[in-house]
Amino acid sequence: MDWDSLTKTKKILLMVIPCLIMFFLFGSIYILPNMDNIDKLKKEKNSLKEEIDKANMIVARYEELKILNEQLRKKMEILTTLLPKETEVSDVLKKVSEIGLQKGLVITSWKPKDKKIHSSNEVYEIPVEVTMHGRYHIFGIFFADITRIERIINIKKMEIKKGDKEPTILNMNLTAVTYSLIPEEEKKKMQQKKN
Repeated sequence: MDWDSLTKTKKILLMVIPCLIMFFLFGSIYILPNMDNIDKLKKEKNSLKEEIDKANMIVARYEELKILNEQLRKKMEILTTLLPKETEVSDVLKKVSEIGLQKGLVITSWKPKDKKIHSSNEVYEIPVEVTMHGRYHIFGIFFADITRIERIINIKKMEIKKGDKEPTILNMNLTAVTYSLIPEEEKKKMQQKKN
């Protein structure tokens, strides 16, 4: 076959067909098998990018949570100082009585009750029932002074009645409650009993 005798179309076809065959062979041998790998790598890249984004969000929140944790720890320390140790509870409750006596109230009954576990399972609730009488404004001063005690003391129950002989004298029955932390070893024993 003589090159010069071929038509222009045949010459073009003879030049293009080998190129197309080469391109097809190259594509089928090198490109097509790697297309699956390329897709897998793209999916892997996207999944890694999502994981990195999630990790970055966690890292961003970590500092925020670290600061919040520190604030809560400090608050817990302050609250812990407001809770007397179990050995100090009687002193705290006696202080309530002393404040009443100093202000001029007459304490006719002082009955400590058994301690109970608070619903939080973190502290003991230690109540004392007190019966006293005195003038109305003295009770106001008494309650104001109780708020200045640097321990948590709640007045759970309070009954006020006017005096029998003098209308300016009030009779009051109240239950004062203070709290103490449950020691860790007792918490563990309580947890073992539950289990």
